[in-house]
Amino acid sequence: MTSRARGSIAASTGDLVRTVAILVGVLAAVVLVVTTVGRPDAYPRETVEYDAALAQVRADYPYPVLAPSALPEGWRATSVSHESDSAGHRWRLGFLIDERGYVGLEQSDGEIVAYAADRLRDFTDDGISLVRRVEWDRMIQSGRPADRALVLMDGGVVTIVRGTEPYEVLERFAASLES
Repeated sequence: MTSRARGSIAASTGDLVRTVAILVGVLAAVVLVVTTVGRPDAYPRETVEYDAALAQVRADYPYPVLAPSALPEGWRATSVSHESDSAGHRWRLGFLIDERGYVGLEQSDGEIVAYAADRLRDFTDDGISLVRRVEWDRMIQSGRPADRALVLMDGGVVTIVRGTEPYEVLERFAASLES
């Protein structure tokens, strides 16, 4: 009976095959976990109530704070924030559309040009949209998938409607805004 010496080619090849098989199995398990459990978008976003925040900013802010008069079917608010400091009064409201799309509303006073430039850093001009006989600047984000934005600077306030949806959806949303 012959025994293989430790370190022989046959033993090394078998060890290598087993090691590679184990590594492939571990890698497959990690990929499975990351793609199904670890993705932040794998969890549905919670719906938020924004009526109280809206009432507060409308009472406290020196400009007409906008919000949609009604939401289309399949839209739900998922984020709301507001803050005031020496740079101005900021209001943000975000909506998820049928669990895929997003449309957000932002308003600010103070340094509105700097605010818009910061919020739309990777965007370029893309024409004009007419919403209720008012011209809004169209902006599109470089890269894919591209966000789109409608921007209105009026009376010392910038209003940005931004999202993953086509301009027509953003325009309908902008038309629904009331103070």
